[in-house]
Amino acid sequence: MEINTEDQFTNDIAPQKRSNLLTATCILTWICCAFMFLSTVAGIFTNTPEKQAEQVEQMRKFSPEAADKMEAAFANQGSVGQIVNMALSLIALGLSSLGAYMMWQLKKKGFFIYLAGEILPYIGMLLVGQEGMAALTSIDAPGVSGSTIAMIMIVLMLVFDAVFAIMYAVNLKYMKNN
Repeated sequence: MEINTEDQFTNDIAPQKRSNLLTATCILTWICCAFMFLSTVAGIFTNTPEKQAEQVEQMRKFSPEAADKMEAAFANQGSVGQIVNMALSLIALGLSSLGAYMMWQLKKKGFFIYLAGEILPYIGMLLVGQEGMAALTSIDAPGVSGSTIAMIMIVLMLVFDAVFAIMYAVNLKYMKNN
């Protein structure tokens, strides 16, 4: 029986192939990151004091208490906390995009960079997102409460992030440790 060592050698150094699921997940991540980046930057430039006052007045129709909290949140927007929250959001988007790029290249450490980018917004929410959450939870619209809306938003974010993390984790077997 003859052993062909040449075939064995070429199989050991053959480049690994990216799975279709990994390809699709990376592309979806980049699309989401681009959308979030554009909406974040647009929010910086289009969120004028006049527009904020208009939003407060619209909120006042539903809940005067929520409008007062929203007004307080807008007043604090120039504060260090809001700037930190904006910076954390942009850093998180960069980490998520970079992690997806590294996984596109089949580098396993991209998964951990991606996870850091996905966890960072939750840290920002805990540290500096209290005013916005307080305004949201104080809404008392007919048929739905603000706390229900806030809970649904957070659960949807968690589910979305978990699904993507699982899709990436399933593909770790195709990635290299370098």
